[in-house]
Amino acid sequence: MLILAARQFPSACAQTPDQMMQIMMSQPRVDISAPVAATASFDPPVVQPGEKSVYRVTFNATSDASAVAVRWPEPMPAPSPLKLRLVASGHNMQPAGGAMQMFSTFNYDAQPAEPGTFTIPEYTVEVYGKPVTVPAAQLVVRSELPAPHELARQLLVEPAATNVFVGEGFRVSVLLPATPAHGAEGVSEVELKGDGFVVQKNPVRQSIETRESNGGRMPAYVYETIVTPITAGQLTLSAQGFTAGMQFSGPIVITGQVSISGARPQYLLLNSEPVTINVRPLPTESELPGFTGAVGSYTCAPPRITTNTVSMGEPVQLTALIRGQKNLDRINPPPPPRVQGWQIFPAVRGGIVAEAGTANQEASFNYTLIPVTTEVQSTPAIPFSCFDPVKGRYMDLTIPPVPVTVVAGGMLTNADTALMTSETASVPEEKSGLSQPAQTPGKTASSLVPLQLRGWSPLVQLLPALGFCGLWFWDRRRRFLEQHPEIARRSEARRALRRELRRLELAATAGDAAGFTRCAIKALQIASAPHYPAEPQALVCGDVLQILPATERQGQSGETVRRFFAVADASAFAAVPGTTVELIAAKSVLKEILLKLEASL
Repeated sequence: MLILAARQFPSACAQTPDQMMQIMMSQPRVDISAPVAATASFDPPVVQPGEKSVYRVTFNATSDASAVAVRWPEPMPAPSPLKLRLVASGHNMQPAGGAMQMFSTFNYDAQPAEPGTFTIPEYTVEVYGKPVTVPAAQLVVRSELPAPHELARQLLVEPAATNVFVGEGFRVSVLLPATPAHGAEGVSEVELKGDGFVVQKNPVRQSIETRESNGGRMPAYVYETIVTPITAGQLTLSAQGFTAGMQFSGPIVITGQVSISGARPQYLLLNSEPVTINVRPLPTESELPGFTGAVGSYTCAPPRITTNTVSMGEPVQLTALIRGQKNLDRINPPPPPRVQGWQIFPAVRGGIVAEAGTANQEASFNYTLIPVTTEVQSTPAIPFSCFDPVKGRYMDLTIPPVPVTVVAGGMLTNADTALMTSETASVPEEKSGLSQPAQTPGKTASSLVPLQLRGWSPLVQLLPALGFCGLWFWDRRRRFLEQHPEIARRSEARRALRRELRRLELAATAGDAAGFTRCAIKALQIASAPHYPAEPQALVCGDVLQILPATERQGQSGETVRRFFAVADASAFAAVPGTTVELIAAKSVLKEILLKLEASL
């Protein structure tokens, strides 16, 4: 077994400014001035019907290219039998001509169902607002190919479990098996994608080991990490990353005979098929006290205390130890209980250390306790529990009490503190005395009876309750009107109609025929608007007539409405306005129509 570790540099805190500048100057520059170019190819270029090939397009553009900087043509210029589906996109930095360049890659799945030669012609995409030509690419689909033949390279996602609980961390392995055409190589920029998961970045284990692949044993690169689901349901998880040859970002364990190639890595974006994880919610009916979200197999070690004999008022520290194998850094300490005789402060998280001789680890929580009476004989028990996904139930991990002896000595009283302060003071304190008598009398009181005993005091005490009731009724009315907006519309229409009726009377009294016609039209529109609903100005003569009964629509009421709208339209649009004087004589018929419309609101 061979272990390779990435070079460890000295801590940045130990570097002087000159040394830090030298390290920064020694880094290769990032080239952003090169013109944007594109490459496109199928991987593999020859497949059988039903086999998958990856259409890969790469731009030498910055990281924004995978988000907003690239505008693809709609639809993609692919032959109709060849359906392309975007499955992955990513970016990385690659050395190019003594500098580093940013490359962005897009992977499309292509799975032809029939033999033939499929060509994606040359087309243009917009990158940073400038046209970039993507070269043509060809895929050949043959009915028969020699066995074995090259298949599309892709990552494999192997979860340790596919049926887990919310909050239960499980190990996920991302594999890149070697092939006869491609030897074992590492993967950089590994990303696990899926909604509802939290991926643990550290610690990550990398290795190259022999695995079963296509009926044989081949070396494979393995990337392992811990994934924790945070939502319940059927969730999908997939992976993507760039091939990196024998360049690794950290320590890696190589087992067995592996051929290490010194060739330059290809930096190809690979992705995996999604896997489905069934995430079950935690049961709530059997939850124990002190549950803070800890999911896993944990045990509680006997707590430690700094001393078993403590003076009243003197703080003492209690250390609780939780043992387990994973996700100890995600355990929240249980809140301190409120008990008589003790003042307990919230826990401070300690470090995580490995337990000697076992694979378990220990997480420590430090509580500060202050006894406020000499009657207590032990520290209080701190409720704590976790959910064990293996057993499928909550486990009681209550931190047990620790015997203590509380003595009364060792605590300064207020008199002792004042005496020490007066002895150490450099300037003698001035003695207090009576102030000079006031020149004018102060405020007088009408009565010496307390405010609580006066007659109006109960009424004042009822004001908050009355205000709360008023707010409750107001909110109840507001919610009702939100559910029934037609009530508010009709009420507002009635108020507006009454205002127009008053203006109608004033215009008729003054003999203002034009103003009378305008007020009549506006009143008819206001009274009819809530029935649709619509803005009053948007209604026309036909809309108002629809509100009237069929008998009145064909009778005098309908004729009156038509006359008013006809005169108003002639005044607004005709070259010679029609006369409006005779419309004042129809005031009684108009008011009868408006009163009927108001009654229907």
